[in-house]
Amino acid sequence: MVKTGAVVAAMTLALAACGGGEEKKAPPKKTSPSSGGAPAANTPLQTRPLAVGSSVLVDLMALDRVSPKAVVARWRIRNTMDSEYSFGPALKSPWNSPKVDSNAVSGISLLDGKNAKRYFPMEYNNGRCLCTREWPTVPAKASKDLVAVFPAPPADVTHMDALFPSAPPFLDVQLGSRPVEPVVVDSGGGKADPNTLKAGEPQVFPLTEQVDDDSKAQDDDGNNLRVRLSTDVLFALNKADLTPKAQSALKDVAAKIDQSAGNTVQIDGHTDNSGNDAINNPLSDRRAQTVKAALQRLVTRQGVEYRTKGHGSREPIATNENAEGRRVNRRVTVQFTKPKPPATSSAAPPTSQAPTADGKLPVIGTARSGNPPWIVKNDWPTNAEVRINELRRDRHGYVSLVWTIRNDDAKALNAWSSSYDHSGIYAEASTSAAAIVSGQLRYRALRDSEHRVTLGPNLISTDQKEYMVEKGEEYTLWAMFKLPPEVKTANVHIPGFLQVQNLPVG
Repeated sequence: MVKTGAVVAAMTLALAACGGGEEKKAPPKKTSPSSGGAPAANTPLQTRPLAVGSSVLVDLMALDRVSPKAVVARWRIRNTMDSEYSFGPALKSPWNSPKVDSNAVSGISLLDGKNAKRYFPMEYNNGRCLCTREWPTVPAKASKDLVAVFPAPPADVTHMDALFPSAPPFLDVQLGSRPVEPVVVDSGGGKADPNTLKAGEPQVFPLTEQVDDDSKAQDDDGNNLRVRLSTDVLFALNKADLTPKAQSALKDVAAKIDQSAGNTVQIDGHTDNSGNDAINNPLSDRRAQTVKAALQRLVTRQGVEYRTKGHGSREPIATNENAEGRRVNRRVTVQFTKPKPPATSSAAPPTSQAPTADGKLPVIGTARSGNPPWIVKNDWPTNAEVRINELRRDRHGYVSLVWTIRNDDAKALNAWSSSYDHSGIYAEASTSAAAIVSGQLRYRALRDSEHRVTLGPNLISTDQKEYMVEKGEEYTLWAMFKLPPEVKTANVHIPGFLQVQNLPVG
């Protein structure tokens, strides 16, 4: 039994057309309940199941570059249940993004892997989304079309990943071409021009890749590397003298600086909010100076300038309300220009790994319940299982991790708590706690560099009845990662479950 009973109450909104001559509201069409504009081809490019199971399927019907400035994406939602399915606000833009049209499918996005960018739908200057403007409800035994207009990527981008919050990602979708035409954006027939000159600023954001080991975390935003060294590993409590274990971590950082073409290294010391400024400020400064002295000895390249600053507790990157967040905040950060990556093949993945037409997901590995997430340590079911459905690369090295949680315990399983990084590094309640492990390295989910939003489902806006997995139910989740090409097999860790070992990366 999949989670088909977790259906949000219908929230059909009557949205008026915008003023200012930007749209023209047409009479309602009696022949179709769809709001996706002109019909796309009948054959989907790819099909994926919704998180609640294959009783609701998501067809990606088209991804077309309609002009040098716009890409139009069309989806068809097919509901095979005897009851309607409502998405509620699960497809809206994340709460802390600059998007302001919350009554729309503004959280659907595209991943440009060639340039490490995430694209959200375009908007008019008045804040209305150039996308379906409603919280979609799909009638029983029926379908509904959705549409979104995105900023076009550079002309040399031929494939993109389509990220639909409530379903696994659509990978390596080839951009088609189609003549530009108005798209229907509301249930009353109101249309929008994908090439309107009155569109707002494109919402395109760089991505951050995070990789951890026992002593440090590395954030890669495409231009710079920011290595966050844990002061718990580098120094004794309230001290600024390096520990023996610090030497290995600093040698690794020095090797990356040697490979960098930049000539400036910024070193910043930080503490948590324990103690007071009279202690924290000089301590953070001394620790930054100590790391600088060590790197000057270890880096072999000439002409590097080192700058240091102590910030005390003034610039936390995580919460100070729990132990994990305070641990993350105790750090020395070393930032420098990202070394040029080695050349890699951009060959497309084998077609045999593409999603099946019926949207059903395979199972490539399983694990039973393990140590519970601390936030629900007294309410975690012992008779539950995680099933890894997909660990698949696109042509640019971005990896889709898809997993299904099954609960056979009388105690309900909160999928939100098993997925969310409560340290506060990531914004948004999504799947940011999932990790792919290879050797000593722990690869974390991709996030938006500007707003810290995970490339995963929008759980904070999903109805609680969906992610509370009752006995006999299943729920599917996903997240996007970036893995180097040499990682051919890996372990997957979903908090609350044992690691799933030795999975091939497709």
